[in-house]
Amino acid sequence: MIALEPLASEHFGTAAKWLSASDINQWLTSEWRGRMVEPALIGIAVRNKRNRFFLVRCEGEPSGLVALADWDPIDKVAMIWYVRGEPSFGGRGVITDAVVQLVRLAFSEFDIEALYAWIMEDNHRSRRVLERAGFREAGRLRSATRHEERQIDRIYFDLTRQD
Repeated sequence: MIALEPLASEHFGTAAKWLSASDINQWLTSEWRGRMVEPALIGIAVRNKRNRFFLVRCEGEPSGLVALADWDPIDKVAMIWYVRGEPSFGGRGVITDAVVQLVRLAFSEFDIEALYAWIMEDNHRSRRVLERAGFREAGRLRSATRHEERQIDRIYFDLTRQD
C-alpha cells in the first residue's frame, strides 16, 4: 500500500540523502544538481508557501518524495516532481501511484486546475511515471539543460483537471 504524508522535520535528513545521491541528483534542476543537499535546505523549501512536500511510504517504509512546487493559487497551477529514494522499491509502481495520489490531492484539496512537470530528455523512467499518471507531452525547450557534459532538451508535460 502506498501512502502520502506531509514531509515532517524528522525526515529532512532522509530526503536530503536521497536528493544528494548521484543517481537521483543528476536529474534535478541546476540549483540542486551536483551538490550535497543539506537537511536545512529541505526545511527552507518545505516552509515556502509555494511548495508542498510529501513523504511516500510503501508498506509503511519511507520510499520517496512527491511534491508540488511553484504553486500559484491565483492561476491555480503548480509543478509536480517526485523522487524514488530507496532503490529496493524500484520497478513496483510506487512513485507512479504516489504521483497519481498527489494529482488527486492537487485537484481536490488545493483547487489546482493544471499541473505540469519537466524531465530531461534522457530520463526515460521519469517519462514513464508521468505518462502512466495521465500526463501528456506539452512541448520542449531545446538544449535547455545539461546532462553528462552535454546540452539536451527539457521536455514538459501537463495534466488538467478536465483530463
